[in-house]
Amino acid sequence: MQHSIAPRRRPAAGFTLVELLVVIAIIGVLVSLLLPAVQQAREAARRIQCTNNVKQLALAVQNYASTNKVLPAAGHFGTMGDAVYFDGSDWRVDLRSGTNQNWIYDLLPFMEQQNIHDQIDDTKHVTQAPATVLASPPDSLLCPSSQTSGRLYQTQAGFGTAGVSIGKASYAAYSGPFHIDSVRHTGPIGLYGMSLKRITDGTSLTLMLSEVRSREEMADQRGAWLLPWSGATLLSMDFHPEYYSKANEESTSASSLSYEADKRSLGNTQVPNGRLPDVLYDCPNSAAAQLEGMPCNTQFGRNRTMGYISAAPRSLHTGGVTAGFVDGHVEFLGEDIDEFVMLYMISVSDGQVISGR
Repeated sequence: MQHSIAPRRRPAAGFTLVELLVVIAIIGVLVSLLLPAVQQAREAARRIQCTNNVKQLALAVQNYASTNKVLPAAGHFGTMGDAVYFDGSDWRVDLRSGTNQNWIYDLLPFMEQQNIHDQIDDTKHVTQAPATVLASPPDSLLCPSSQTSGRLYQTQAGFGTAGVSIGKASYAAYSGPFHIDSVRHTGPIGLYGMSLKRITDGTSLTLMLSEVRSREEMADQRGAWLLPWSGATLLSMDFHPEYYSKANEESTSASSLSYEADKRSLGNTQVPNGRLPDVLYDCPNSAAAQLEGMPCNTQFGRNRTMGYISAAPRSLHTGGVTAGFVDGHVEFLGEDIDEFVMLYMISVSDGQVISGR
């Protein structure tokens, strides 16, 4: 009788615990190497979208100017007789006066947003617009990098007919190189508007739009898409003119104040993502704002006859902000931009030759 001998079983193939740990470690290293590249690719895509948004806004301004023969005004303020005042050193406009819609409202029909425009009656105060409209800026006003979507600004007592929530967006315009509320505006989106003929430095050299950041704080006005306020939809560089320290009599006319740059402002201007605070009507939790890279203060305070108003362009892009020019082209402005170059780009008729860009 023959006995069959069963073949000896070989141990099942598999990984030992040490081998598994080694594989996991290798995968972890590869992921850590890959994630920055993935994040960079995502940010590149977001920045492209942001650039396109600025481009479309600039083209909307051009179409508005072609139709109306003027550039949009910064805001729907009170008349110059009612809203302009002298604070002892400069002629200013009360940015909270009038019905208080802004330049973005005027552009809505040229952004394929006629329906939104028609729901806002500019003969009534902006706070009387439908709540859903106020709270919902068009998607084209949101930079994907800015983390702004869904944020709201709650207006304060004393402004308009009732407290309302206004959505926050990502873009603002330059009213001038000095203070946002200065009557002597030489930026393209002037407080009461201006014609293209006044831009004698060339539309391709004149900086008009850039980015702003916002916070979760509902009392922080920055980004509020329909308000012509500092850091909401208006910017300025805070580069002082020489007359600022000399004009101390109310008899000084606004038209006589020629703009000659004061070199003492160097190092203290609102450059992209700058260290200087944005000057707001309210600056809630200023310590947190500083940590978020969005410093602010209330130097202006609640008394309209004191202080100053300015705000810097800000973004979460690395190294600078996306900016649009009057002719419609878009550039990336670095945080290290020469202050005089930026000044000359904002000014519309300084006659200076821009170099070193």
